[in-house]
Amino acid sequence: NSAYQESDIYELIASEYIQQGDTAKYIETLYEGAEKFPKSKYFTPNLVNVFIRQGDNQKAMEYLDEAIKNDPSNACDLNSVKGALLAEKGDFAAAEEEYNKALTQDPNCERALEALAVNFILQAQNLKEKTATMSDRKLQLENDKKTVDFYQRALPHLEKFTKSLKDRTADKTEIDGALMKLRNVYYNLSMMGVDKSAQLKQVEAELGPLRGRPVSGIEQDRIARC
Repeated sequence: NSAYQESDIYELIASEYIQQGDTAKYIETLYEGAEKFPKSKYFTPNLVNVFIRQGDNQKAMEYLDEAIKNDPSNACDLNSVKGALLAEKGDFAAAEEEYNKALTQDPNCERALEALAVNFILQAQNLKEKTATMSDRKLQLENDKKTVDFYQRALPHLEKFTKSLKDRTADKTEIDGALMKLRNVYYNLSMMGVDKSAQLKQVEAELGPLRGRPVSGIEQDRIARC
């Protein structure tokens, strides 16, 4: 058997264990497959998913680094997942670096476009919450400028992501999710002195009945699919 055919067999065995509900054997097969076929897009990425589901982000990161080394052409998925794990730890700068690596290889990588936008939005939200507890007006103004900057840095990625979804006629729930994020950013910028009222109005028209939802915070998405 060729290595290609042999790796197919291992994938089938792993799938069988999943269908049987035998998680231990499934993981064991993934380990074997990852060792025998390091360049496979199946074994190591699925091991990463297992570790993420188990809450073992450290091990997930180790295997992600291995997967990135073995398959640098898959940066859109792998670096985006690594970025999400870093953002979850609050390391937004390192997360941004990973998303940018993905976008350097594929400027249209939807996962990285969305995740990078959310990365900036989360930092804006965190800063807004911190500023709300301050009494020093000078510090408040300084933080407001930084908050606006984060929202503005999110916009081009979020707008490109939304356009990409529309261009490929993505599922309505996906498009609505992107529009809700856009609405959040346009609304907050408008409230902070950057007039995005025209864009906000357009997005609300597209959202239709959903526009009645309050503009709330955005949570970090756990991107665990490879």
